[in-house]
Amino acid sequence: MATKTQTRSKTKEDIILDEIKLLREQVLLLLPQEDLNDYIHPQRIKKTYAKAIKKYPPLSQ
Repeated sequence: MATKTQTRSKTKEDIILDEIKLLREQVLLLLPQEDLNDYIHPQRIKKTYAKAIKKYPPLSQ
């Protein structure tokens, strides 16, 4: 039995979501990034952030 692979065309929602992702990236380029070295415990902040990402992964991934 031969099967065909189905291709899905992009819906309006997919196109809008792609546009939003591009806009977010552009905004991130404009905003200054903070340097963790200015904080007292940068390693503690990094560890806590890594735990949070594991527990609550971002929706964009």
